[in-house]
Amino acid sequence: MIARLVGSIAVCLLLWSAASHDAMASSEDRWVFRVYLEDKPIGFHEFRVSEHGAGREVEINAEFDVKFLFFNAYSYDHRNTESWAQNCLRGIEAVTNANGEKFQVYGQHGENGFRIRTGDESEILESECVRSFAYWNPVILESERLLNAQTGEILNVTVVPLGPDALSVGSNQIPAEKFRIEMTEGPITLWYSAENRQWLALEAPAKGGRTLRYEPVILPGQAGDSIELAMD
Repeated sequence: MIARLVGSIAVCLLLWSAASHDAMASSEDRWVFRVYLEDKPIGFHEFRVSEHGAGREVEINAEFDVKFLFFNAYSYDHRNTESWAQNCLRGIEAVTNANGEKFQVYGQHGENGFRIRTGDESEILESECVRSFAYWNPVILESERLLNAQTGEILNVTVVPLGPDALSVGSNQIPAEKFRIEMTEGPITLWYSAENRQWLALEAPAKGGRTLRYEPVILPGQAGDSIELAMD
């Protein structure tokens, strides 16, 4: 379940200069989540989304370590870059080490569709608009199929609105909208800001009846670009 959650995240703004209408400025938004298994911090997940013109470039880094006594019971390392245009995935390159099992996913949009390659296998996905589990982009809430960035699989999903909610972020209570992505592999619960649909948090069931939680440390629009994350 932990491995399935990796995906991409952040919503960026396109800034235009009033003094020079022909010069486009780029911007970057950054999310950093501390990841918990129940109440124990196990790592972090960071997302950077840069917007240039009509396109977006996404960089994703994740590291999890689940410890039992003095031993690592589970370790996870994920590095992923994605390119987007018009809310559709145009390219992806992801490398994952899930407790010693290694995955590589490469994908590129072309004239014949979106070609995905995993290891020695290659296929063209039958979809005009491929999207990954890009929680940063609320347009995925309109999707019926999403790409697993770790395995290269396309998964059937059903998005269920769960209504208004309030989420504690630091000392603030933020009005939020709650959604659940349902699929065979298990549900993922998401919270978005009620004001602007900015992604705020995530929960999902983990092995052993436990809960995996993403709590935000840095959200777009917040000051600060460096952070120490508890890994113990």
